[in-house]
Amino acid sequence: MGTWLKKRWDKGKMLSDLRPAIFLSLAACFMLFLFAPVEIYLGNQDEFWYDAYLLFPFLIKDFLFFLGVFLLGFTLAYLLGKRVYMGALYGVFTCFAACYIQGNYRVGGLPPFDGTEVRWELYRSEIWKDIFLWAGVAAVVLVLLFVLKSKRFMTLVSAAGIFFLLMLGSTLAVLGVSGGLLEQKQFVKFTKKDQFEMSTDTNFILLVLDAIDESCFWQVWEQHPEYKEAMADFTFYNNAMSGYAYTDHSLPLMLSGEWFENQESYEDYALRIYRNSPFFERLEGEGYSLSFYDDELQFEVGQMDGEFANMAYAKSTLWDPELFNGRLLKMTGIKYAPYFLKPYCWFDPNKLKHQQMGAKDEELFVWTNGAFYQDLRQEEISLVEGKRFKLIHLMGAHVPFKYDKDMNEIEDADYFSCIESSMTVTMAYLDKLREAGVYDNSIILVLSDHGYNISGDAVDTPQRDESQYGRQHPILFVKGLGEKHEMKISGAPISYEDLVGAYDRLLEGSLSDECFAYREGDQRERRYLLYKYLGEDHMVEYVQKGHAGDEETLVPTGRTFDAK
Repeated sequence: MGTWLKKRWDKGKMLSDLRPAIFLSLAACFMLFLFAPVEIYLGNQDEFWYDAYLLFPFLIKDFLFFLGVFLLGFTLAYLLGKRVYMGALYGVFTCFAACYIQGNYRVGGLPPFDGTEVRWELYRSEIWKDIFLWAGVAAVVLVLLFVLKSKRFMTLVSAAGIFFLLMLGSTLAVLGVSGGLLEQKQFVKFTKKDQFEMSTDTNFILLVLDAIDESCFWQVWEQHPEYKEAMADFTFYNNAMSGYAYTDHSLPLMLSGEWFENQESYEDYALRIYRNSPFFERLEGEGYSLSFYDDELQFEVGQMDGEFANMAYAKSTLWDPELFNGRLLKMTGIKYAPYFLKPYCWFDPNKLKHQQMGAKDEELFVWTNGAFYQDLRQEEISLVEGKRFKLIHLMGAHVPFKYDKDMNEIEDADYFSCIESSMTVTMAYLDKLREAGVYDNSIILVLSDHGYNISGDAVDTPQRDESQYGRQHPILFVKGLGEKHEMKISGAPISYEDLVGAYDRLLEGSLSDECFAYREGDQRERRYLLYKYLGEDHMVEYVQKGHAGDEETLVPTGRTFDAK
């Protein structure tokens, strides 16, 4: 055995022949396990709770592990013979070149990475494009192998490995410096603290059920007569109009009445609203303690000091490091793998987000219907003096669809079963308030932040071109202090920019059917700023001239608002 190895070594010739394999392995592993994760992180770091310091140990471990696998594989191939070794060089170089093209020039049409169940059958054309791409790259590299012969092909592979290693390394250095790679993240997030603490004086509760469309909601409502009894004392506004198609912009509008028109950074706008909303200032001036329950929002340490009672520093530590590492590898595959492999890389991003641990003894709030429902069943309401405000943002009927009406997680859940689960949670919450004796002294709004386009173009059109029509019609239930009556329905033309005025009137004692300035039968035009998913830098203004859910009367004004 020793003689055979010595012969294969051949006074250093083996090392010389393995040089292209070494450079190719370094370039491939650098691209996939260092460059790709860091590039994805820097391009989306506002959406990630972790910083690079948490990321680096995983990246270094993965890089070294796979580098060792590559080098070992090439060494074994070399020992098995020249043809096997050249075949390995050809295969890895082909995959490296195709992955590079895939990850840099074939990323424009990816499905939304927001938990939506991707209908991969809509991407057959992309799959065929990738098949042709990979086959084309394989053919070109094969031609080079035959034209250049072994020695010059190995020289080409060495040169390409060195070139890409230097290019990717310098690009990563520039991105790291300009993108703030080494900045240490310290965020505060919302915890479960006092989520069932209620005042014996006055409570103001906003229960926000994400993405529930009024027309779909009414279809579910008609199948459940118990809902009408549960929502007694409320007025249901069935002609309400949201201002935006997505939560990021809808929530600040609901809390301030102030529109975002891309005239400043969204971060500055949102921070100003959450910190200095006139509505919050009024509540604080009247002695309310403010609590906000949401698992998306996070703020830098110091930005929201003293604003909400349930904020705590979220540590960059993990519940399950191995699971976290697996998700990081899948994220690389989402970008660099061909379309026929992407379904095996796709995952619910909440599974990455919920790896985060909260501060000691303060559990982070989780927005899923099931998590909140479980807390409702296990915890009791505690009564305290002093007024309380609570905004509770739940998953509602947002993707991924996972619940039936009885709050079971099922594989064949759909949008309508998630609406049912939302009502199950809502009814349980209202019953809990009644049992604790704090229902009558509570102002309660049950509403969605925006509607949803569950039918029409949303079904037949690939997600990457998803129409946002249909997302302008949310649900809106309102109950004032001490109200006692059967549920009322109002067709008043409400806009979500009216909500803050309604809050003020409710605080002053108005009933739910009197809190808006508009009445059923009034005519008005309501504004809607439309943008496509991940396209918030370009907003198009529409006005609704008719009923909120009527797409025929939702017309563009010709005005657009683009980020500067």
